[in-house]
Amino acid sequence: MGVVAPRSLADGTVLHEFIPNDPAEDLTLRATTPDGRMAAAVNTPSGAVPAPGERNERAEVAYGGSSTPDSVDASYRIDPDTSRPDVVSYDDPFVPAVTPFKRLYAYDSVDERGELVVADRRLRRLDVGGTALSSEDQFYGDLFVDVVPGVPVRIPSVAPQARILAVRVEPQAPVEIVHDGADNWFLMGSSRQRLRLVVQLAAARAVFGSPFADVSPAVLSPHAPTLPPDMRRAAAEVIRRLGLSENVRPRDALNTLVEYYRAFEPSDERPKTRVPADLYKELALSKKGVCRHRAFAFVVTALGLGLPARLVRNEAHAWVEAFDGSIWHRIDLGGAAGRFELDAPRDVPLYGGPEDPFSWPAGTQSTQSGFHGLGSTGGQPSPLGSGSGTAEQSPGAAPVPANTGEPAAPASTRDRPEALVELTTSTGETRRGAVVRVRGAVSADGDDCPFARVDIALRGADGRRVTLGAVPTDARGRFDAELTIPLQVEVGDYRVIATTPGAGACGSSR
Repeated sequence: MGVVAPRSLADGTVLHEFIPNDPAEDLTLRATTPDGRMAAAVNTPSGAVPAPGERNERAEVAYGGSSTPDSVDASYRIDPDTSRPDVVSYDDPFVPAVTPFKRLYAYDSVDERGELVVADRRLRRLDVGGTALSSEDQFYGDLFVDVVPGVPVRIPSVAPQARILAVRVEPQAPVEIVHDGADNWFLMGSSRQRLRLVVQLAAARAVFGSPFADVSPAVLSPHAPTLPPDMRRAAAEVIRRLGLSENVRPRDALNTLVEYYRAFEPSDERPKTRVPADLYKELALSKKGVCRHRAFAFVVTALGLGLPARLVRNEAHAWVEAFDGSIWHRIDLGGAAGRFELDAPRDVPLYGGPEDPFSWPAGTQSTQSGFHGLGSTGGQPSPLGSGSGTAEQSPGAAPVPANTGEPAAPASTRDRPEALVELTTSTGETRRGAVVRVRGAVSADGDDCPFARVDIALRGADGRRVTLGAVPTDARGRFDAELTIPLQVEVGDYRVIATTPGAGACGSSR
């Protein structure tokens, strides 16, 4: 925390000089933030980092809104687009940054439709308090959340089984953080507003990289949800082809699965089927797909073996977690986009966690291998356009803070089919501080555009374009979100527009 120290001039006048924060000194003195709620700095493998201070900039990214335990993203259907995206947009609210492994959605079971879901959706309160153990690493989280009264809205977490040591909410308001059986986190509040949530977290170092415990199948199988019949039959075929069975020790089976699914390759040739069980088998046996296909096929195969596993994803990457009876291990299978564009670039260190205990097949590399710091491949912003065309709806909404930059789409997306963005809004008029619901779909040449970023903006009568927010499409190319109109803007007439820079086989909108 910064302090003011007296400084005397020759004439005896006493001035005051600002002394900037020194995280190392704060650690030595065990200093706290001015409100006394959390440590002023924490020691991490990436060095001493200070607690988040005041934020004067506007919130560019806000979590929550329409993302709840019952929203469309609460289940996950794998798509057939196995091509590799060139660039994806990403937000990391944690310090040290865990790019690109922010936990936002986790699924640990498969339903009768072949979709990944959460087996136990009951919400339980996360306790707040305590101190970090010597076996844990610490992080700060600093994010904005659009809270809806009595509704659990989704927020990111830093790791499975993370603990909350301290919480600060701005403006002060009663909130509660809860989680479900797959350790998805949600924030609950009592009034509709945008809150800044600052948290101090602790997570077991072992979840980021440690050997899987040598336990028997009988220890783990009670924790693995049963697959539906069609998926169980498909998984049995894949398991047989991999030379595995339920009698193989879980640790040995996991090593085989990790090595196998890390060897997948992206492909512009789409699978021949969309039937979930058949699509899973085709993906698994053809060994083609990007991060989400690898993670999906891994989880189905692992559950078929009685090995508890989850697919975990965010707006830019997907990976898996496997349970050894004590902890959930985060396991990267690779297959990420060529570049990550941070929505709000920050000068923060990248988390320097333990070494990966699993080997990478020849010719493959981990997702984080290029992330030596957020100022290099991992986080430096690069042009990712919104395209020049729009889908439009005119609700007469109030304006939002200006952001007039409209960089062109990457050349690699211009050669792909042009995307069409369909958009509807919930109302024709709105007020400051109100929420506007935007829904729609993105397609190209009649095919869905899954996991594409949709930029929602307002266009005034003078032609100036101002950004309202960005939302992702789901596996079917659809989006559904609630965006808040800021309180500090003037009233006026605007058109709501939606554009996309494209993703996968879909080009940008026009």
